[in-house]
Amino acid sequence: MGIGDTLKDIGLELPKGIGSGVGDFVQGFIFLIIVGIVVGGVVYYIANKKQYNKTIHIFEEVGGRTVPVGMDKAKEIILPNTSIRAFYLKRRKVFLPRPSIQTGIGHYWFFIRDDGEWMNVRLENLNLKLKELGLHYDHTDMRMANSSLKKLIEKNYKKLNWIKEYAPYIAIGILLLIVGISVFLIINQSTKSLAALGATAETNKAVLEGLTQILQSMDRICTGSGIRGA
Repeated sequence: MGIGDTLKDIGLELPKGIGSGVGDFVQGFIFLIIVGIVVGGVVYYIANKKQYNKTIHIFEEVGGRTVPVGMDKAKEIILPNTSIRAFYLKRRKVFLPRPSIQTGIGHYWFFIRDDGEWMNVRLENLNLKLKELGLHYDHTDMRMANSSLKKLIEKNYKKLNWIKEYAPYIAIGILLLIVGISVFLIINQSTKSLAALGATAETNKAVLEGLTQILQSMDRICTGSGIRGA
């Protein structure tokens, strides 16, 4: 009985040719690694999506008009050894001071000025400004905040060991690998045990049949010779 047969008995059916015959150990191990990678990928995707839960709407001036130029996802971070919060944009790889103006739950608008400064903005009352796009910006001194933020990021954030940043994902990967190997070894040993039990049962059956034939022969001999038991 191969690993494929054992998995089939518990409701898991491997692709045809996997888990039986030559290379059973290698094929089963590869299968468990693939399963671990898939599960790890799903866990990483869910964790990453949950982490980057802020939506950033980006505007720039194009042809004398303010137009949307893109969207990005951001996560909120706390700089180590401080209480300062900031946003990190996933695609643009930009750090921004935590904005104070929301245009919706988890949604923020930013206008990029000609000098490259990011400003947290919102629209004015559209009933009053139907044709003219008016922007109300955050009065916080963004340049000073950006300058201080960049220094703190260089000092406290970017120098962090990458292992510390990705420690949860590394731990999940190691755990999945250990669990996969353990499950494989258990199934593999179970397969060998079942095969041994099957062989023992066949041997016992053959011995029992032999004893039955001997007893039947002795009974016929005793009956034919007239011998009776006391």
